[in-house]
Formats: sequence, C-alpha cells, structure tokens
Amino acid sequence: MVSLGVPTLNARRRATLAAICDTFAPGWNDGQGDDADPGLLDRAAAMVERIQDPTARRQIALLLDALDSSVLNVLLGSGFRSVTAPARERRVALLRSWAESAIGLKRAGFQALKRLVLVSHYAYPTHDGGHPAWRAAGYPGPLPHTPAERDAPLRTERVDGDTTLECDVVVVGSGAGGGVAAAVLAQAGRNVIVVEKGGQHTPRDFSHVEGEAYDRLYLDHGLMMTTSGSMPILAGSGLGGGTVINYTTSFPLPEETRAEWSRLSGLSLFTSRRFSDALSAVMARVKVGTAWSAPGRRDQLLEAGLKARGLHVGVIPRNVEGCPSQEACGYCGLGCRHNAKQSTALTFLSDAVQAGARIVTRCDVRRILIDGGRARGVVAGVARPDGTTATLTIRAGAVVVAGGSIGTPALLARSGVGNRNIGRGLRLHPATAVGGFFPERVEPWTGFLQTRYSDAFSNVRDGYGAKFETAPVAFALPASAFGWDDPARHRGDIGRLANLSIIGVLLRDRASGVVTTGRSGVPRVSYDLSAWDARNLRVALRGAADVLAAAGATELLSLQQPPARARPGGAGWLDAFAAAMDTRGYGAGRMSFITFHQMASCTMGADRRTAVVGETGESHDLPGLYLADASTFPTSSGVNPMITIMAIAYHVAHALADRS
Repeated sequence: MVSLGVPTLNARRRATLAAICDTFAPGWNDGQGDDADPGLLDRAAAMVERIQDPTARRQIALLLDALDSSVLNVLLGSGFRSVTAPARERRVALLRSWAESAIGLKRAGFQALKRLVLVSHYAYPTHDGGHPAWRAAGYPGPLPHTPAERDAPLRTERVDGDTTLECDVVVVGSGAGGGVAAAVLAQAGRNVIVVEKGGQHTPRDFSHVEGEAYDRLYLDHGLMMTTSGSMPILAGSGLGGGTVINYTTSFPLPEETRAEWSRLSGLSLFTSRRFSDALSAVMARVKVGTAWSAPGRRDQLLEAGLKARGLHVGVIPRNVEGCPSQEACGYCGLGCRHNAKQSTALTFLSDAVQAGARIVTRCDVRRILIDGGRARGVVAGVARPDGTTATLTIRAGAVVVAGGSIGTPALLARSGVGNRNIGRGLRLHPATAVGGFFPERVEPWTGFLQTRYSDAFSNVRDGYGAKFETAPVAFALPASAFGWDDPARHRGDIGRLANLSIIGVLLRDRASGVVTTGRSGVPRVSYDLSAWDARNLRVALRGAADVLAAAGATELLSLQQPPARARPGGAGWLDAFAAAMDTRGYGAGRMSFITFHQMASCTMGADRRTAVVGETGESHDLPGLYLADASTFPTSSGVNPMITIMAIAYHVAHALADRS
C-alpha cells in the first residue's frame, strides 16, 4: 500500500530532489532536448512516498535537507557546497564526495538517491512512449501483446466490509511455499483459505515496462533496501509470489547442503527419503527440465569463456513449458505473458482452487490470532477499490505462514510469538556481477532467462563460494548497479548496453543478518557482507573477469563506486583489475549488491534454543502455527531456492494434513 499521511517532500525538499535529478540525469527538464524526461521528478518523488518504512522515508527527508545545506556539508567533510548550487560541476563533485566517503551513512545516502533517480529515469518511457537511451541501444521497449496471451484469472473472494470467515487452515502467502501448502492441504480435504498481500496479475497485466513491473509485482514496489543502503531487496508480491517474476532456475538442494543442514539442525529430514520424494514431486508438478534451456547469446558467451578456461559449465533446469520466443523470454522477470513459466499461480494454486480452496488478495495480515495458547487464525486488512481498508478475521484450526523470510518474522514479531531466534540468521545470497563489453551486439535483454551456470567457484572455502549465472539486463539494473563517475560517463556506459554481457556472481553467504520490526510493524533488514564472505567474493569476481575475457570481452567493469575498469590483454592485466577492485572495496556502498533470495530468518531445527520450528514446521512456542517458506532454511541454500522452498512446504503440509 502507498504510504499515507503527511508527504515526505515539502516544496524545498522537492526542489532539492529536482537538483539531484538534474545532476544524475542532465537535460531531464528540458522539453526540447534529446534527454528530456518531463515526468522524472514526479516519478522520483512518488517513489519516495511509496517507501513503506516510515523510518526510511524520514531518512530520505533528512538526506535531502543535508545535501541542501552548505554548512552541514562542511561539517561532513564535503566542502562548502549545496546540491542546489547552479553550477552542475559543483553538484557532481558534492555527490561524488558522498559516494566515496569514508562515512558509511553518506555512501548509503548517495546509493539510495542514485537508485531512486536513475531507475525513475531509465526504467520508464518518456513523453513519446520510448526513451532516448532505449533508442540509442536498439532496445525495443515492451513488445506488443498478442490475443493468444489472454487468460482467465483464478477465482478470488470479494471482501466488501468487515468480515469473519472460518476454515480448517489459513495459509498466509501464495508463493513457492504458500501455493504448495494450499494445494496439498486442499487436496487432502481440508477447508483452506489463502491470503495474499499483493494482487492477482495475469498475462494481460504484464506491461513489461520495468518501472511499472517493480511497482506492481515486487515487494514494497521494489523499494526495500537493507538499513545500510548496501543492498536492494527484490521479492515477489502478488498471487504466486516470487514464482511469477523469478528467472525459472530450478535447482534441487545439493546433497552436500542437505547433509550440512541435517547436521546443523539436528533433524533427519533433509537427508531423508521423504525429502527426496518431496523434491521430486514438486519438480514434476512445475515441469522442471532442460527442454527449454537453449542458450541465448549471454549464456553462449558464459559457456564459451568457461570452456576456454577449462572450468565447469552446466545446463540449468527450468520450470518452463512451451516458451514460444527467446526474444520475449528476456522480459520474463517482469511476468510471463505466455504462461510458459510454471508459477504456483498456474500450478499449485490452481490445484488448490479446484480442490475447494478460497483465495483473498490484497490482504495484509496484521497478526496471528492466539487463543488458549494456540494459533487460531489471523486478522488482516483488505484493500478495497475505493481506497479504504476492511478488516478480515479468519478463524482457523491451524495457521500456515509462508510470507517469505522478511514478512514471516515480522508477522511473528507483531503477533508476540516468543522465540529469540525469530528474525535472526538471515541470509541474503548477495548477488553482484562483472560486466563485459563485446565488439558484437549481445542484446542482453533477449534470450531465455538463465540456461547455463558454473560451480567452478562455488567451493572457495568450506563449501562456501559463488555460483556463476547470467541474467537478462535491460535498463533498471544497470541504472541502479553501475558505479557513477559523472553523468556523462554513466550515460556512456548505459549507452553501450547492447554490447554488454554480465557474469552474475551469486555468493553463498556464511555470515547472517537480522529482520527487526519497530512500532510501525514494518520489517527492517540489517545486513552487511562479512570479511570472511568478502574474501570468497573477491576470488569469484577475479574468476568472472577472466571468463569474460576468455569469451572475447574487450572491456570490463566492476559494479563498484567508482567502477574498476580493465582492457584484457597484456601482462598482469587481471592482477591489476583485481587490485583495483580491492582498492575500491566490497563493503556497504562500495560495491553494488542485490538480493533476489532471502532465507533462514526463522530456522528449522530440533532445539528451540537455536530454532523457531521443528521438523514438521510447527512452532516450538505456539502450537497450531506452521512455517512453510525459505525462512525455515538452516543456512543459505547456495542455489536458487524455489525448489527447496516448495519441497519444505510440501513436507510441512503433508505433516499437518496427517495430524489433523
């Protein structure tokens, strides 16, 4: 929901934001220029107001006030400058001083504003329906819809006013965990209600405008970040959750990790035959295979570079059937128009509805009902078309929470569930990349989402390291993640997008963060990369640079502030590039990270002193409460987690069905 109340931006702060827009994206307010973007300021301002965390909105307000104050900038070591100064070069120098400051809060402020402004600029069409940067790169923007892409939505319940419903089991969340749990329980004859915070979106709703997709399909409009500002947090929000917008990569949990989880949790589950059967069952239902894993140009380059260096390369299994177009598939992180992606909305939730389950969308669960020492349902607010909110009370015999590793601990904390481990142990699977520019066009927005990977650096130390994968790249991710030297050079880097390919470096993190919930009830994520994990990362980044060079890249850049750059060739070039990355550093605000996979904030284990739920997924502290999502992971999975989440939910739901 959009934040309500007093706007964050008064007239002076809006003027400061306008000056920042003009510094990051010169020409935006020139109605005649090639870079004209008359809607930029309004979009950036709207993003600020959509931030869900009131503390984060207040911090943005203070940040704008600070950048407007010459005196405060002197005290902060940035000279007698204001970001509203007429001379753009002075504004550029001020923002650079914040970007590369030794003070972490200044770096975090810079990163937050850079992301707000540049995503607002590059991820939406301008006044003519296109964008000058899109045209320069040959990026076509959203492809036309075709009549064959229309489909019927799942049946959902209408809540017109304050309402009380009853059922056997209420399932909170509809993604990889909630969708599977709902299907298993409904097919077992249970009266099931599924509640989903987001709305229902079908192929007709997928505009494939990046900014619109983040706003509609992602948690908190795609605006959530860690408290240090070091990492955007991307998770799905809508019927089907992350399975609607993820990259279809469908790895089962590796045997080595299963053994580690069994040892750490004190449970027999993860190495058991029943968990293997759960993995097999969910993979069959979402049609995991490699029939639709033909490599596009990005994956061809990854494979060529790995083979040239004699390194491991594998084919990615995907939960896809009948994708008609590699070109269209590059947009699939913004929603699959062809219904080829086998999301829970298309599979398990459909099964659940056919078995009698009811679904309520735009339903934000406030707390779990507790009566007689047991979970007895939930209380939620349901957004109505007129902008008001109705209260929905659902009384149930059991509650299954699958709100994700951010939402689940926040709900438990708001409900007063007493376990000190709630919110602790969070892993974020931090992802970064090395970019390579090639002499030929790559068009990284095209091709199947991900079809090749490498485990060459997945075990740098003690089972921890990084997986290499590619990903489709349009304009939002480089706008957010590319380092910023000055507006001209940043625009030049993005202008060469058609010749870019990346190697995504997906780090299995050993150290952890924490999810906390303040008086507002909104979750906040505290997480920073540890020195131990950073040492593994730097080994993998060096390897990724070498692989891109072997594939034919003629220029490399890191996602750091400012970028480390290299032209492969000549003695010692790789050592020099690695040293340049080391000089810039890997800490908060130094390197761009993003998390697509949040895990392990309410872990499963035998001992309530170290875990939140036991082997059946039931809370150690509140009978009748079950968790069925990635929050139950004992550690980071090290692989894209969708299939593991589904298998855990399948197991938990069967355990509940067998008991009740």
